Amino acid sequence: RALPPVAQRCVVPSDDPELIFELNPGWSGDGFTVNRYGMADEEVALEKPEGVFRIAFVGDSLTCNFRLCPRPQIYVEVLQRMLDERYAGPPRIECLNFGVNGYGILQELRLARTRVLRFAPDLIVLQLCLNDPYPSDTPYARAAPLHPLRLRNFLLRVTRNERYIGYMFVERFWDDEGEARMRRGLEGFAELARSGPPVLVVLFPYFRREPYEAWGYGRYHEFVAGTAARVGLPLVDLYDAFASAGFLDERRPEDPLHPGADGHRLAAEVLLQELRSRGLLPASAERPVRFVTARQPESTRGSRGKPAARAPA
Repeated sequence: RALPPVAQRCVVPSDDPELIFELNPGWSGDGFTVNRYGMADEEVALEKPEGVFRIAFVGDSLTCNFRLCPRPQIYVEVLQRMLDERYAGPPRIECLNFGVNGYGILQELRLARTRVLRFAPDLIVLQLCLNDPYPSDTPYARAAPLHPLRLRNFLLRVTRNERYIGYMFVERFWDDEGEARMRRGLEGFAELARSGPPVLVVLFPYFRREPYEAWGYGRYHEFVAGTAARVGLPLVDLYDAFASAGFLDERRPEDPLHPGADGHRLAAEVLLQELRSRGLLPASAERPVRFVTARQPESTRGSRGKPAARAPA
């Protein structure tokens, strides 16, 4: 199938061979816009304004969300609204979205080194999921290798479709080369953090419980956690939060890699708590929180208490 002209594509080949592909600056369509700097964001100033604390989010489709959730529902935007409510400033906190659908960890590292740092972020949040050792399948990139036996792949798809989906989305990404890519990527982000802004790693799970209980998907989380600890990067693993809220219990989710609006909100809530507890936000900007007793009338109760995890719709 022929691709449309480059000007009409949201994702286009990159002049940087290490990025391979990128978002098309100024593109608009399907309710999604790309700003002049090739970001899945509104227009922002390249030079950081005075009195601004910038958090740069680097990730894949969970952060970019092209053709997935509407932009106001994704965790970066939800977190921005939460920060606006809690932090009066100065400094004002600004979340910048550098996510690109299909990126693997080495592309994310390259993007951070060559483009994100130009915006002088005070913190980088690296969003990962379980298919990030390689780029995802695109017309521009070779993704993780498939099993060489095509008959085996066909039979698995026909007889055990759930397992086939897991293999296609996760398992094939974790060969020896995939693990080496993940190590190099996390080592690179650790090096960046030693000489620049701190980096917080956030890992999203696969949204099914069976792969963890029967197929050993916990080993991928252990690999990321162990490698992050070895290189000195703090990690927030969202598995427990999503599992406790029931997001992994649906028998056949339409999309086992991407959460819906409720999942994005839960991720934002957890991330806000982690940023505060780890001292990664400017404490001087936080609004005072009024604690409420049960005797107060309804009309006088505050609305900025700790948010509860929301169950899926």
